[in-house]
Amino acid sequence: MLRSTAPCRAALLTALLAAGLSVPGCSSAAKPKTQANERRVQVEREIDTETARRYHQLANDAIDSRRWDDAAQYLKHALSADPTFGPARNNLGRVYFAQGRMYDAAWEFEYAIRLMPHAPEPRNNLGLVMENVRRFDEAVEQYQSAVDLERDNPELLGNLTRARIRSGDVGEDIRTLLQELLFKDNRPVWLRWAAERLSAFAGR
Repeated sequence: MLRSTAPCRAALLTALLAAGLSVPGCSSAAKPKTQANERRVQVEREIDTETARRYHQLANDAIDSRRWDDAAQYLKHALSADPTFGPARNNLGRVYFAQGRMYDAAWEFEYAIRLMPHAPEPRNNLGLVMENVRRFDEAVEQYQSAVDLERDNPELLGNLTRARIRSGDVGEDIRTLLQELLFKDNRPVWLRWAAERLSAFAGR
């Protein structure tokens, strides 16, 4: 793959350097080590996580009220203050998902996963995108990775079970997943769904 020789955008450079990631086409190998260190210090000083947190809280309130456009603007302000603030990346993906912008949502969730590798939520959210566009195998992969991080979360377990069934999986361990879901969940709709699916398996 060819590397761009165009100058890096400041915001993207800030995000990638602060996250410890490399920047294609913007190698610092030719720069003296002291210059690279000075640049990193400058980038770190430009990050304002407290401002990002304030805008993120405003975005949460907007999301609760389903004011998607307002939420998106708040989240963009948050990420302008700190491009590596993972929760804002994840919530911007949620906003795009609610607006039907699946590609943009997937991009934000993937970024959030890199920033928060031990958080199950962005993996679950990326699974929702993949399931929404009927890429069930990829949805199962994301849901499974989320469940591996938080096994006792019934929402994650339910999404994994549903996606596996929708993918055509009829393995015996589906019965085990349904039984586990009945034990751990307390949502009436999901309890009814799991009981119906388990009854269908018992009739085979």
